[in-house]
Amino acid sequence: MELNGLIGETWRVYKQFEDRPFLVKPSIPILFFGDSNRYFASVLKAITLGLNPSRIEFPKEDRFFRFGDARGIYPRILQSGCYDEYLQALNGYFCKPPNHPYETWFNAFEYLLRGLDCSYYGKSPNTALHTDICSPLATDPTWSKLPGDSRACLLECGVRLWHSLVEFLSPDLIIASVARSHLDRISFPRQSDWRVFHTVHRANPYRVELTRIRTERGKNVCLVFGKAANTPFGTVSNIDKRQIGISLKDHIHA
Repeated sequence: MELNGLIGETWRVYKQFEDRPFLVKPSIPILFFGDSNRYFASVLKAITLGLNPSRIEFPKEDRFFRFGDARGIYPRILQSGCYDEYLQALNGYFCKPPNHPYETWFNAFEYLLRGLDCSYYGKSPNTALHTDICSPLATDPTWSKLPGDSRACLLECGVRLWHSLVEFLSPDLIIASVARSHLDRISFPRQSDWRVFHTVHRANPYRVELTRIRTERGKNVCLVFGKAANTPFGTVSNIDKRQIGISLKDHIHA
């Protein structure tokens, strides 16, 4: 599936759940966070992995505070069209000003990315994107507090869409810091066992693991996992996150 097809499918998912009380409205579904043009121009193509967009992305006082370029397209895009404007809103998310990215959360990944010479913000040679495996929709309540039947319905659409997005993005590297059970949602076949490549030495050692997966198009991708807390890699310092990224350089294409 190419980009316009992915955008169309993303909005079909939004429309499917438009009347459900848990959907944050008005809002936009988020296919990915970040500048896709810079991403595709990068030598190292890295994406990070979460579950679904936070409701904080759409503050009650100004729902499009973080996605200023999307103000004029909702709800017109539900009737198709406006794809260029929607893509512009996604690509501009980490541009500040005029946008206001949710830095408290994304900086949890940013320090690790910097160790890889990557950044969400265009401050390194390579630009990373963020993706969500469970759903492109922001929900209230948060994912863990949604009723089980609501999560199941969202997952049916969201996981399929995420796999199509990964095929399109063709990353070299996926960095995940979520509950480990969510990794089972990744259906791309494993090419190797999990192995620890970096340990933060402390009383309760923090181990970062990797494996390799293969997309349907035959791309071998390095999949990295570290335990999350309230934020990705939330129990290690920013210095340790950067060191994890530096260590990872030697393993991506090994």
